[in-house]
Amino acid sequence: MLACKKTSNSPRVISYLLILFSVLLWLPYSYAQQPADDTGEVVSGEDVSDSPRIEQPADVSTDEASEVASGEDTGGEDASGEDSGNSRRAEQPGDVSTDDAGKVAAGEATDSEATDGEATGGEDTDASRRIEQPGDVSTDDAGEVASGEDTGGEVTGGEVTGGEVIGTSRRIERLGDASTEEWEMDLSLPIVAPTAPGGAGATSLPDAAQNQQLQQLLTRLAAEPDNSKVLAQLNKLLADVLGEAGNLMERGSIDAATKLLAVIQPIDPNLRGLKSAYRRLKVLREVDALLVTGYAALEAQRVIKPEEDNALYYFKQALQKSPDNNSIQLGLARVQETLVLRANEAAQELDFGMAEQWLQQASEVRENQSLVDDAREQLSTFQNMHAEDIEKKALTAMDTGKFDLAEINIIDLIAMGGQEERVKILQAQLEEARFYGGFEPGQIISDVFLQSDDRAPDIVVIAAGSFLMGSNDRSGGAYDNEQPRHRVTIERGFALGVREVTVEEFGLFIERSGYQTAADLSGTSTIYDEAAGRLSKRKDTNWKSDYRGKKAKPEDPVLHVNSFDAEAYAQWLAVETGKKYRLPSEAEYEYVARAAGNRTYWWGEGVPGKAVENLTGERDKSPDKRRWTTYFEKYGDGYWGPSPAGSLKDTELVHPMGVYDIAGNVSEWTADCWHQNYIKAPVDGSAWINPGCKRRVVRGGYWASAPAQSRAAFRISAKPETAGPVVGIRIARDL
Repeated sequence: MLACKKTSNSPRVISYLLILFSVLLWLPYSYAQQPADDTGEVVSGEDVSDSPRIEQPADVSTDEASEVASGEDTGGEDASGEDSGNSRRAEQPGDVSTDDAGKVAAGEATDSEATDGEATGGEDTDASRRIEQPGDVSTDDAGEVASGEDTGGEVTGGEVTGGEVIGTSRRIERLGDASTEEWEMDLSLPIVAPTAPGGAGATSLPDAAQNQQLQQLLTRLAAEPDNSKVLAQLNKLLADVLGEAGNLMERGSIDAATKLLAVIQPIDPNLRGLKSAYRRLKVLREVDALLVTGYAALEAQRVIKPEEDNALYYFKQALQKSPDNNSIQLGLARVQETLVLRANEAAQELDFGMAEQWLQQASEVRENQSLVDDAREQLSTFQNMHAEDIEKKALTAMDTGKFDLAEINIIDLIAMGGQEERVKILQAQLEEARFYGGFEPGQIISDVFLQSDDRAPDIVVIAAGSFLMGSNDRSGGAYDNEQPRHRVTIERGFALGVREVTVEEFGLFIERSGYQTAADLSGTSTIYDEAAGRLSKRKDTNWKSDYRGKKAKPEDPVLHVNSFDAEAYAQWLAVETGKKYRLPSEAEYEYVARAAGNRTYWWGEGVPGKAVENLTGERDKSPDKRRWTTYFEKYGDGYWGPSPAGSLKDTELVHPMGVYDIAGNVSEWTADCWHQNYIKAPVDGSAWINPGCKRRVVRGGYWASAPAQSRAAFRISAKPETAGPVVGIRIARDL
């Protein structure tokens, strides 16, 4: 470009300048026929090379001086450094009138809104080459050109602006624009700054050979924008690089693929497949984040819990985005493997039921079931081997007369689960080998008094067995005092009252022994005041009274008795019959309430299908038409308050151990002292007693209990001297 330096004012110099001016009027036409040697450079991922440009006098009106000086493009494209096309355009003298000065200065096109091949938003289309004719630039532009500013683009002379390199243009100004003062011409050639082959930057490829080829093609294309052969070679190279990026994404090399796409984007953002590659890259990044979170949850043992924050959840989310991703399958395999390991641990603890639950959850993780199938086969083999070993020990004990040891072996088989047929055969063999006290499980016993023909209340023989006592944190309505859940093995059978002790049966005790209850001595007890809807104290209330303080019927369960009264009654029975009567332990009560299983209620889950317990039903109502606020839905037993002991029966839905009112009607005292949890609790089913304990354990739901309080695991404490309308007596006996 031409820069001018001011010297002296001499007529002789002016003559020389007029001669040069005549020559220069011809010179631009000569330059207009020659391709420029300027090249653009790609920096920061954008191709913004400008075409060589030779401007002629009068191209821009005299009003444009200030706009051109500010670096604005008079060619119709914005000055953001974007490429405005690859087509050549030759402008003739007078193309831009003095009226177009404002438009040109604002970047508006005076010939059309956009030339062919115009690209916006960073997209590369064919950049137009423009040749201007004499008269393009007004006399007012001299100062701007002299200062090195470019009227056709953002940066001249190969300067870098905002990370973008914009190709320079050659420009010759009219000397006639100057004053009569002398000027001295200083010619400065444009700087060509293509990325050197093998150099770093956004257009640098990791493969040395490819990178060298890319840099050579870019350099050639900058010098020869219309070279179709170079364009074809560049297009093929970019397609190859795109393919390599796809292969990298296939192998999970996200960062490497990103770098390759970053090379392609500024050179040819419209390359076929590039946009889909970026979409795929986005999905892979999302999947990668889910995998990282999933493995972190796995390491933290959050395998399937809590909901929506566990390893299985994150891997499943990733699988929806990328179904064929091998890394996701490996993560799911890890989850499945962890669940199988938990199943093996449960089997080693002889909790085969829990082991099967873990395997069931493992089978739902993924379609491949080989690991689960192998684990099930191993579990079955281990279970059978263990069962056969126990069976041999039991038979050996029977043969040597060690019946107690044989019974323990059978209990171990029961605890295993899934050995029902083997257990049944061994139990029959043991009963044949010895007399089971003359009884068998499920048999009803009615002991006769030693000194009279009176009898003790009916009891039923409960078979020995093992169960999980308490609740885990997944149980609905569970309380902290029901934890930790632990296995209890009742090694010897026992007998439990078929129903609660009735008023008539307790009256025999009072009559024969002369015993006085606490309510007898105090003359008061707690009753249910229906008018007030709460419990209240009432005088002249004792074991003869019902829950409202009125006279009770003989068949009603006895109420208004405390724990001392209950123990006194059991001890009296032991003396009268010569048998070991007592109050049941807390563990024995729950064992029967669960029917030796792991269900919430003895009938299973939810609402019983028949009216077999006196529960708080939705259909029940009091004499004053009151209804329960918390109840078993669509259930009704016809009672508000206690029902006659053992009166609710059904021929289809029967407790498998032969007891009644174990989940409702009235609660019952047990022999245990109250403890806040089961830490260090006995595991043999015996009562947990501390001398001088101040609170006792009450078990079983009563006529006003909420559904959660009728659960087999529910327990509550009470002072030993407590008496009222909700707690009664159920007896137990050693065999």
